[in-house]
Amino acid sequence: MSHSEAAFCGDYCGKCPNYPDKCRGCVPQDHVDCYFVKCCLGKDIEHCGLCEEFPCKKLSDFVPDDRPECPKGYHLENLRERVAIGTMEWLEIQRNKWKT
Repeated sequence: MSHSEAAFCGDYCGKCPNYPDKCRGCVPQDHVDCYFVKCCLGKDIEHCGLCEEFPCKKLSDFVPDDRPECPKGYHLENLRERVAIGTMEWLEIQRNKWKT
């Protein structure tokens, strides 16, 4: 299974209508200028939820998706859940939740 649906910042890329045809998701090579990608890679961590500084101000202020069903801060809850249950289980939950 691909982890490209699980963004470093806590967003779930699989819910985006551009995934995977127009966007491959959170693939570091495709997002070299992303603050969260660079930060996580520099700290050698899988996602922001594993950072000692979680949640930093930059992440707390970030709103990855403005859909009504994705309120500000939902990505922080996603990261907390990923830490608790692991990325693979989190991805399964997200895939089921966002089926269209």
